[in-house]
Amino acid sequence: MITIRNYILSAFLLVSIFGCTAFSQNENDGKVFSVSDASSIGEGKTIKIENNKITVSEDRKKFVASILETATALEGVPYVYAGKSPKGFDCSGFVYYVFKNHDITLPASSRMYDKVGKTITLENAQKGDIICFTGTDPNIDRTGHVGIIVENNANEPIKFIHATSGKRYSVAYSTLSKDGSGHYAKRFRSVRRVDSKK
Repeated sequence: MITIRNYILSAFLLVSIFGCTAFSQNENDGKVFSVSDASSIGEGKTIKIENNKITVSEDRKKFVASILETATALEGVPYVYAGKSPKGFDCSGFVYYVFKNHDITLPASSRMYDKVGKTITLENAQKGDIICFTGTDPNIDRTGHVGIIVENNANEPIKFIHATSGKRYSVAYSTLSKDGSGHYAKRFRSVRRVDSKK
């Protein structure tokens, strides 16, 4: 059975034998390669070559699908300040509940989300990422509202789901304009990515 250590050692030996020119064009950058013997690296993982470095990364596809399934099923649940259950949510309680159902514990307070996961640029935001905004007063420079990205297609606003205390007063969908206009664009702070524990 091939182990990651043996795989990396083999890759290193190939580079040594055939010289660095074999990879000098970075022709494999960004490509994802599956390994036929999944037990050698763990099911659901892939090997990725980027900048001539071999890394093993978790396949997020199933994780994100399950996060979004849980989040979208809660559409219409009423907004309740400090709520963390399907009886009612506030914004951070909603995100907390969704991820907790997938064995990931996040803060129950939106102001703690500046330190959650890793920062992702808006251009690289993906489904399942957490989107952070200031509170209703954009002059207070800290996260005060959070949601979960549902769609990020080119040339379209980012669609996210969140528990809003606005006129819909429930778990609902909203959009963030990429051109800097609109209510949420003025309040945007960051995108955070949280990985599956598997």
